[in-house]
Amino acid sequence: MTKSGKRCNHRGEAVAVGSYLIYAGGTQYMEPSDLAGYDLLLPLTGVPELQFGETYTFVGGQGKQPSRITALPKGEKVTILAGQLPDFGGLPSDWEQFLTGKVIPRLAEGKKILTFCIGSHGRTGSLIASLIALLEPDVEDPIAEARRRHCHHAVETPAQARGIFALKGLDLPSLYS
Repeated sequence: MTKSGKRCNHRGEAVAVGSYLIYAGGTQYMEPSDLAGYDLLLPLTGVPELQFGETYTFVGGQGKQPSRITALPKGEKVTILAGQLPDFGGLPSDWEQFLTGKVIPRLAEGKKILTFCIGSHGRTGSLIASLIALLEPDVEDPIAEARRRHCHHAVETPAQARGIFALKGLDLPSLYS
């Protein structure tokens, strides 16, 4: 439930990060049609056959499809950037390089990116908060901002929070311990 008492239903809503928009969803809410119309899919869920940081192209309904992703739109060419994170875990040591080298350049190119995990909270919230930390250095608390802009459930663990504040060169505030 959200603060307003409404149930979460993350199916690709736009979230502002810096001067860009990224779209956020959760596989427990999304339908195959929700994956259509994006230049890039950025799954944060575990997809065993995809290597973190690598880009893949699939055609929905043709050939071997990536597992653990809501069915790709039939006949549509889909580009996937693998960004899997452990559920309820922290952020990898190369997280900043992944964001600055792979994600932010695509946002800067004007790519329409859909990022998602299962519920659009921990991992997706961490990605959003991380982008805010990097793209909006004047924001003191990127987690609070991610929660305001996306969902109050964004960022679920102290390990995720620690990684986000590390992007700003800061220790984890006691609020998130």
